[in-house]
Amino acid sequence: MSKNAASSSMWMMGLSIGEKAFAFAIYVILARLLDIIEFGIVAFCALFLDFLVMLISTGVREYIVTRKEISKLFINTCFISIMVGAVVVVGVFSQLFMLFLPDDASLLLEQVFQVLIFLPLLAGFNTVQIALLQRDFKFKQLAIRSMISTVVAGITSVWFAYDGYGAWALVIYKYMLVILDTIILFYITRFLPSLQFSFEIFKGCYRFSIPLIMSEVFNFWSSRIMELFVSLFFGPASFALLDVARKFSKLIQQVSLTALRPVCLSFVAKALPENKGTAHSAFTSYVTVLVAPIMILLGVYADSYVALVFGPQWVKAVSIIEILSFTAAAQCLTWYFSLLLIANNQTKQVFTLNLIFFALSVAAGAASYSLSFEQYIIVQVAVINLLSIVKIVYLLKTSLISITDIKNYILPVVISLGFFVISSLALKRFVFEQIKYNNVLDLFLVSGFSFLGFVLYGLFCFLVFKSFSRNIVISLKTIRK
Repeated sequence: MSKNAASSSMWMMGLSIGEKAFAFAIYVILARLLDIIEFGIVAFCALFLDFLVMLISTGVREYIVTRKEISKLFINTCFISIMVGAVVVVGVFSQLFMLFLPDDASLLLEQVFQVLIFLPLLAGFNTVQIALLQRDFKFKQLAIRSMISTVVAGITSVWFAYDGYGAWALVIYKYMLVILDTIILFYITRFLPSLQFSFEIFKGCYRFSIPLIMSEVFNFWSSRIMELFVSLFFGPASFALLDVARKFSKLIQQVSLTALRPVCLSFVAKALPENKGTAHSAFTSYVTVLVAPIMILLGVYADSYVALVFGPQWVKAVSIIEILSFTAAAQCLTWYFSLLLIANNQTKQVFTLNLIFFALSVAAGAASYSLSFEQYIIVQVAVINLLSIVKIVYLLKTSLISITDIKNYILPVVISLGFFVISSLALKRFVFEQIKYNNVLDLFLVSGFSFLGFVLYGLFCFLVFKSFSRNIVISLKTIRK
């Protein structure tokens, strides 16, 4: 891994942990203040707003990052394209949402949506500034910006939550976060948009972005098809349980996988054409070998922390967390699947593949309507793992990665994680279960046994896959320098 990518990874992951810690604190407070149904309604509203933010920011951002040369005319054309698209998307979606809202829908859902609907417009305003910093590997500035915004907005919203504002504390947090981001990004980039516009640049951006946007639409709903069908088949209470069950894993994904996505894109895009597949495999494997074990541990020790953290009303989420942990390796290894295609200018293929994956996820979800809640989750976990295998096979068949990449990077990760699962389950069953206290002290025991599991995991990886482990050590040394 190059020094720029390694250093950027350190900043993105390091400060992202602090940033998400504040966001998680807000989430825990709301989980304790709201009942399950009310909590599910707010989470459902946030799901669609996340979709709008993704829809507005995707495409143009990647177009800016992957261009060899840019100009003021280029930047302003991209900015105008984003904002016009944002206004159209928000306007159309707000009308459709209110049109299809049932007459007996919760008043809270309607009010929260009406207030938050303008948030994607503000988020779209920052897309160009963020892309400019990403293309220059200025991830340190991005990470510091995000940390400052989260700390200030988080402290303020926590105060409102304690003062009895409930769900509205989260609304305040989201708006403050975006406003502070805008101020800081302007200070860093000094970007002030103008009315300069080039139709030729717009056409190039359009051709690049539309397939990518459409593919991300399907990718977004493929990754959230579980939430969508749970809300339709099992109601807001089950939706809330699923949201809590996925909260810790989502937190880990946000501070690592999602935070490193722009780093991966820049790293792979800068590699020589013949080395892009190897660069992608190396980056993905190094991230997986560090992140996937944490997601696995969330499932192994779920029954020891859920009630203590979220409250006893969420105990039913334990079994869901345990089932979902079986997707850890698959999700991590294919998290950056589309980025390798984007780096090779294959955005149409990204769209086609995500459309196929989305269709398969929808078919599996629809076919499971008669199952129980837990059975439905099991089916979705199986689908996630199967699709991940298909993605890796596709990269291999299209020569985007090689057999050598599989042997040198992916295979060591899979075997090492298999050992980690077995050793962690053994530690829990034969040691932890015999000495646990069934109170808050268990959190310290979980931390200790998790650390022991990581030590055994590291020793196994080092002894069995010395070359792979040596490369990880080199990358860590690069980060330290």
